[in-house]
Amino acid sequence: EDIVAHFRHPIFYDPYENWRGGDMAKRQIAGYDMDVRLADNEREGIDHQMLFPTQLSIPTYTPGELGAAACRAYNNWVKKLVAGKEEKLWPIGVMPWGYPEALVDELRYCVKDLGYKAIHLTPYSHEHTLDNAVFEPFFAEAEKLDVPLMLHPATFGDMTNRYDNFFAMHVLGRPLNCTAGLIALTTGGLFERYPNLRVAFFECSAEWILYWMHRMDDDFKRLEGTFTPKITRKPSEYLKKNCYVTCEADERLLALALEEFNEDRVMMASDYPHFDSEYPGTIKEIQDRTDITDKQKQKILSENAKEFLRI
Repeated sequence: EDIVAHFRHPIFYDPYENWRGGDMAKRQIAGYDMDVRLADNEREGIDHQMLFPTQLSIPTYTPGELGAAACRAYNNWVKKLVAGKEEKLWPIGVMPWGYPEALVDELRYCVKDLGYKAIHLTPYSHEHTLDNAVFEPFFAEAEKLDVPLMLHPATFGDMTNRYDNFFAMHVLGRPLNCTAGLIALTTGGLFERYPNLRVAFFECSAEWILYWMHRMDDDFKRLEGTFTPKITRKPSEYLKKNCYVTCEADERLLALALEEFNEDRVMMASDYPHFDSEYPGTIKEIQDRTDITDKQKQKILSENAKEFLRI
């Protein structure tokens, strides 16, 4: 039987053509050496850090029991990886989105048995968008457990896979994937049915959500009623309550995003140790900005994350 088995386009990590080496390669050591990671965090001024796996697609998109087993193996492994360092390094629980029947069990296991503070949310699976009924039990349980969800986008997808260069795929992948998740959660009524859900969107900037917030509100104004049976309020009302976004330290419209979206829902993320990380200097660059207040900086760097994680 022929199956699709690749999870990364060969242009991504071709060792002969695209090896970047040097400081970029050295930084990757922190992907598996937690002492190196803690030392880098100390230099950067980071007290606590949420950990995502780089190859999220393998456990989360693999269908059936194999996908569920891969998630369980990763969740157990990363718990051991941070052993003795749990005060500062906090893994997120990875979920088997390719096997919806196992989602609730893995969610409970990560929260109750492993003590994880947050859970990874995919923007969609290979078969379903997030508003599909197969995922309903997961969202109900997430709200019941009061655990926050972190939507980390991928580079690939139905649109980005049409391209044959990494530059185009990387530019498109993050915002397109986050948008797919945002639209499904909002227009599909998940925030309506589960009003206490907390969802954070990563690697798209705080500016990103402004466009979609305004566009959804504009369409809602014209389509309200017959075409919007799953929601009862303007989309922006759900976004400002249920959604968090991470910002880039140097994004130009950060002050506008804080004003128009919600300054209590914007957090800092460095994407360390990836090649496009703003490390080193993420925190300093935010602290040095002159277009936002000291109170807003404190919210971005600390207070909003505390609220999101309930710590």
